Amino acid sequence: MSGMASGSLSSVPNGKIIDFDRAELRRVPFQDSLYLWVSARTPGTSFELRLAPRIYHDRPDYWGIEVVAIGASQADNDTGIGAEADIVERSVPLSGITGTRGISVIGANQTKLIEIDSGSY
Repeated sequence: MSGMASGSLSSVPNGKIIDFDRAELRRVPFQDSLYLWVSARTPGTSFELRLAPRIYHDRPDYWGIEVVAIGASQADNDTGIGAEADIVERSVPLSGITGTRGISVIGANQTKLIEIDSGSY
């Protein structure tokens, strides 16, 4: 299995949703914001990892945040073959992108629901 799904439904429409290894909430020292930290292995060295919040008209129960790879060379796009990159970590502040119950981290082969209570952020 290539680990890549169809195109993104987020603000990165040309991205490919990929698998992720870990998704967790963290607070950054000296800041009051809550962050989502995700680690994933990109499908090739020419890809960049991004965390892409989905776009909604109304606030959902769980705000979807996709784990997306972008920027591959044309050869990698056509074949899906390339040297796997190291595991990469990315983060995104959750201010303004949380649902009424939490977030949903969306990867190619899994979705992780993370509850966030109003006292968390």
